[in-house]
Amino acid sequence: MLHTTVKPDLIFHIEKSFYIDGEQKGMLWRNQTKTVQQQFVAQAERILQAIQENRPTLEFSLPEKVILIDPFTHAYREESVPTRYRHQTISRRLFHRSQSTLSSVLQRLSDLQSSSYLSLSLSANILRYWIARLWLNQLPKGEQLPQIPSAQSTPSATDEPQRYFPEWLLFNAKGEPLFSNREEAEQRIHAIESTLEILLSAMAIDSEIVEEEAFRSRYTALIKQWTEQGRLYSEYLTKEIISTIHQRESQHTLNRGLTIHLPYFDDQLLEIEYLDLEVVPPGRIPFEEVFLYNAVQNAKQQVFNDKKLSPTTRQHLLSELELLESSCADCPSYLPAGTLSPYYHWVKASPSNNALQNSSKSEI
Repeated sequence: MLHTTVKPDLIFHIEKSFYIDGEQKGMLWRNQTKTVQQQFVAQAERILQAIQENRPTLEFSLPEKVILIDPFTHAYREESVPTRYRHQTISRRLFHRSQSTLSSVLQRLSDLQSSSYLSLSLSANILRYWIARLWLNQLPKGEQLPQIPSAQSTPSATDEPQRYFPEWLLFNAKGEPLFSNREEAEQRIHAIESTLEILLSAMAIDSEIVEEEAFRSRYTALIKQWTEQGRLYSEYLTKEIISTIHQRESQHTLNRGLTIHLPYFDDQLLEIEYLDLEVVPPGRIPFEEVFLYNAVQNAKQQVFNDKKLSPTTRQHLLSELELLESSCADCPSYLPAGTLSPYYHWVKASPSNNALQNSSKSEI
């Protein structure tokens, strides 16, 4: 997922002695000849296509000459690219076949940037620049959110307009689902995740892109939309779980154990995670709502003690548990129904790990 898409050491692995900032990079680009510019863009397109298709091999070429800034005189001068480096080939060898094309390209561009030949370093910088922006330009820009004027605040000229992506919305402003089935919802979720992965990959190729409004507007809009929609979708799935429990309870098909995989949105990992609640251990035990009530109370304590969760994720997960608890209509906190059941005190004890592997129990 997002946290494993690009290794952190590859994102900002740029030798400072050969680093060219965004403004200087733009000046160097504008000073190249028309032919050299066209070649750089064409090779950036070739590299990008190979990354997107995850090809095992990739070939690209560098121009014969480039115009750079002399590090001593600070004047522009023309310098040849060494002949033996003009043709570049990237291939995943036997022990690196699991490595992505993106990682291979990043490593090669970093090697070229660190070269003692300034012409190679400049070429790598320009390729990074164009690969990242060509990829970014392929993504939708999103639509601008309508701004509601407020009496307390006046819009500033520096304020960036907030955007959203209507084609990937799961719920409208009223919280009503905009998808007809789970498959359609998962397709929209996959589109959001894939776009975020592309943005992170573009940042790995050229970190300067984070300073540009075109990148920031897409990234912040996607993060906000995915977080809000991910929480709503988790609540939607939780309500489906509650409905399934009531339906199966009425059919008396919950008497061989019950485990719930409760969905919630983790805003640090930016993905939907699951909290497992063992409501009734495996065995021929008649289901009672008090079992669900007790499982929710234990889960609440577990969430309170989980330091890995962010405060907002913890609050969201607790609201999910509140939904489950509110479904136990016959179990007020002061006297849960079923407390006189002969199974009540036995179920309160923690089940053994072996019980989790019993395939006869129900999982929702």
